Amino acid sequence: MTTYGTRLMPQALDSLASRTPSRTYACIATDPDVSRGFLEVSCQDMARCVDFMAHYIVEHFGSCPYPTDPETLAYIGTPDLRSAAVFLGAVKAGYKVLLPSPRNPAAMNVSLMQQTSCTKLLYAIEVTPVINGIVNCSPTIWVKEIGSFQEMLHSNPKHYPYDYDFATVKDRPVVILHSSGSTGTPKPIAMTHATFATLDNERNLPKTPGRRNRDYSVWDFEGRFYTVYPYFHLAGFLCLTVNPIFTEASSPVLGPPLMPPSGSLLKQIMRSQKLRALYLPPSICEQLLAEPNGIDFFKGLDFLCYTGAPFSPAAGAKLSTVTELCPLYGSTETFQVPQLAPRAPAEDWAWMEWNPHVKLEMRPYMDEDATYELVLFADSTTTKTSALNHNLPGVTEYPTKDLFRKHPAKPGLWQYSGRRDDIIVLSNGEKFNPVPLELMVQGHPRVTSALVFVMGKTQSALLVEVESSLRVDEKDNFVESLWPIIKDANQLLPSQGRIMRDMIILSNPEKPFARAGKGSVIRKMTYQLYQKEIDDIYTAMDVASSDAALTDDRAISHAFTIEQVTATVHDIVVETVSDAIELDPEDNLFSIGLDSLKSTHLLKRLKDFADWASGRKDTSWLNVRIVYQHPSIKELATLLYGFISTGKILDTASRQSRRVKMQALVDKYSRDLPITPKRTKGDRKSMTIAVIGTTGYLGPHILAKLLEGTEASTIYCLNRGVDAEKRTLSALERHPGALQQATTKLRFRKIELGTNRFGLYQVRYSELVSEVDVIIFNSWHPNFSLPLEAFEKPFLQAIRTATDWAIVSPRQPRITFISSIAAVGNWSTVHPLDPVIPEEAAMNSDIAMEMGYGESKCVAEQLLVRANDIRNVPVSIVRAGQIGGPSIPTQGPWPEQAWLLSLIKSAKVLGVLPTKVASVDWIPVNTLAAGISNVALNVDQHDELSLRVFNMVHPRPRPWKVCMDAIERSLHVSAKEETLPKWLDRLEQAAEGSSIDAANLQAMEIQPFLRSLGEGREDLTRCHTSNAESMLGDVAQLSDALIADWFSSWKIED
Repeated sequence: MTTYGTRLMPQALDSLASRTPSRTYACIATDPDVSRGFLEVSCQDMARCVDFMAHYIVEHFGSCPYPTDPETLAYIGTPDLRSAAVFLGAVKAGYKVLLPSPRNPAAMNVSLMQQTSCTKLLYAIEVTPVINGIVNCSPTIWVKEIGSFQEMLHSNPKHYPYDYDFATVKDRPVVILHSSGSTGTPKPIAMTHATFATLDNERNLPKTPGRRNRDYSVWDFEGRFYTVYPYFHLAGFLCLTVNPIFTEASSPVLGPPLMPPSGSLLKQIMRSQKLRALYLPPSICEQLLAEPNGIDFFKGLDFLCYTGAPFSPAAGAKLSTVTELCPLYGSTETFQVPQLAPRAPAEDWAWMEWNPHVKLEMRPYMDEDATYELVLFADSTTTKTSALNHNLPGVTEYPTKDLFRKHPAKPGLWQYSGRRDDIIVLSNGEKFNPVPLELMVQGHPRVTSALVFVMGKTQSALLVEVESSLRVDEKDNFVESLWPIIKDANQLLPSQGRIMRDMIILSNPEKPFARAGKGSVIRKMTYQLYQKEIDDIYTAMDVASSDAALTDDRAISHAFTIEQVTATVHDIVVETVSDAIELDPEDNLFSIGLDSLKSTHLLKRLKDFADWASGRKDTSWLNVRIVYQHPSIKELATLLYGFISTGKILDTASRQSRRVKMQALVDKYSRDLPITPKRTKGDRKSMTIAVIGTTGYLGPHILAKLLEGTEASTIYCLNRGVDAEKRTLSALERHPGALQQATTKLRFRKIELGTNRFGLYQVRYSELVSEVDVIIFNSWHPNFSLPLEAFEKPFLQAIRTATDWAIVSPRQPRITFISSIAAVGNWSTVHPLDPVIPEEAAMNSDIAMEMGYGESKCVAEQLLVRANDIRNVPVSIVRAGQIGGPSIPTQGPWPEQAWLLSLIKSAKVLGVLPTKVASVDWIPVNTLAAGISNVALNVDQHDELSLRVFNMVHPRPRPWKVCMDAIERSLHVSAKEETLPKWLDRLEQAAEGSSIDAANLQAMEIQPFLRSLGEGREDLTRCHTSNAESMLGDVAQLSDALIADWFSSWKIED
């Protein structure tokens, strides 16, 4: 017979593994598509994982067995069973385990570790960015990555015993969870074996005649339940670690660990698994309930437990007709307070009745007789039944600060009604402290008090008490004077708590705020005084968002002026991008800090506004690319205003607008070209070459080829970095023959690309102008996520500077520009009947790939074409495709390519690889460098003033599948496949969810670029290469082995 209340979890699991080895511990989805199946993890499996981790911890950190005081060992990971294995294994090894939230700021987690004297940290590879932040804050922390759960599962460790009796180790701390931090800094709560024994002992609580206990014993059923609470949350820790061991066979079902929980996922899991219960936040259940026939999914459940936020009355009432709703109440400090199930569960689903054997008091709250605060008590008689005795030893009376209201007709029933302190809880369960904002607003000389409220909504509002002398006709101007303070104060709140301009109520002098005797404002009484005004402001918001109120598009245009929309967009941008600088409506947002990840958050806020303001019109057109194409407040506001006013998408960033932008840059940087001086034909047997950009990947290879030849007597290396010489020479060490020539031929000059004369003194600049015969322009920012405007300064400016140099030079130097196939990547779309890209100058902006990088390269080509036409500047344009690794292994590894690496890392997180992204026409870097060197040195002397174009891609491309196979073989990324558009949809959904850290979805940085590829470019980007092949010579075959070898040096752990 089980002895409840004296069991130790490690021993209990080992006992289950021995007595009932096949009993299910948990069930885990094996694929984001849960219909593909689940992994059944038995108690024997889990015991093996625990023993593996115990040995692992001892091997790396040592052990600290009883009676040694347990050291603290932290763990941060993903929502899977590794947390349980780490915890139980660490306890066996003698440690107590701190479980910080990976969602906390790094400094907060470091603070938790310092408070608990923790210097050792285990982590899962998926949270590496979180760990990097912690290590940056506290470099002395000893971190160690653990393996995958599959590695634990397939291990064969020796049994690691835990030979203690309950009486000996019951007061030994084993785990540290922390409070939410919603009222300030999170507080660590150390829990002992005896803490969890109180849960185990709840089966021994006396029964109330005719009633049913609602406590930990509700989980004593043989079957499965689905939960999404994370392992570092008390509810999640109990579900993933304690329930499978201490209950009578109830097993948690876990969804895909990196997929955000949602109603859709809940539906898929309920279709795939026979569930007896759910333990979920109400919002997820309400998503499924809102679907057609959604209620049918809940009909087979024994019960539905929820915590964190209430159900809406309508949803709860509907669900209560098909299953039993169990509102649980508790905290990290107290654990869940035992209850009795109401006599009429369907009718009283939102109410709680405390078990009469729990020592507590419902203490009247001083400000309002109908509200009571729950106070818990601990003494020698509650040691076996109250977690309070063990989590907060010595505390005998614990005011929870949680308020309840009693049922008007049924004694003993209580409904949660909020916190005694100032924390505001939105209807979606999000919390925030409004006091910092309120205090700032009260700093206005004509404000006496301010209160933030939400009243069960997801949008907060502000009630401002102004001095009684403020006249009615002054109120509009007063709000304008108050807004800058509110805008600044908003930065003190999380986004969900910030105040919008139209959500402000000014007080009525006839209704002063209610105050206590000591002068403090009584919130609830004040809210009651202003209930009508509060109802009105939310009604106005609701009406504006309802379809019925917006059937007449003219009503929308009357409701929102362009100035109002611009102001709203401005506020959203400030909240999302930067609160530290003044923004002009025409500022390029990417130049002041907007990046791809912030673009995703900005987009969500803009869509929320557009959805509401337009009356729920379809906003699916509003995507990340729109933000990139309209990178200013003015452009975004104009676009949104047109949509809100007319329901139409008046996209000023159409192809025509794109062409106008690009043409404007061509005109700007080809205007007023210098006059060509008189020249005499010089001797070109000994050439002087200038290479702009020698410190990247391609630059040193170009230098090596130039140095290995005899044509160049002097090579100027022009770079922006102060350590360019050191970096360049270091890279040349892989080219011994070239390195020998470096000291005699190379001259290093530090330049600034976006400045006059490249920032050189006149004497240095004149030296270049008078000596150089060939200018190789090899400097560009390889960032596929930036808009065109981001490349103007300094790169397009530098093209003009190089052009001026070539024009005024008496040596008439040829400019060899390293362009990109992206400059003409849209050729097949514009020329469907002649889809193969010619080796001709780009004269049409429409042929550029729809991303800033390709557009900027296309503009640069057109600038050089004009310089050739107008001033006879000799020009060679080398369009490079994707640069591969070297075909000669001794010339170094293939550096990680940012766009490709981010795609691979994201594919690993998502468990899916996109198909047909691009043709694998990658050219070995040494071959490309040789081709560029030949282009620069072997100009046809009879055609010195020509403009020549070379498409330097691999002449024998391979399909994208070759790349996918190499990724799987070399980087061990095994994933299913789907089309690029579907993969991008999956990526965006994951980024907008909460279960995956956005930092782990690096492909969001290049999402607009990937979107521009449509279904993929594998069959679209084909090039004529005859000019290029004459310069490249023999090009190594792109064998499977060569591509796999290139990938072999890459690391995807970060």
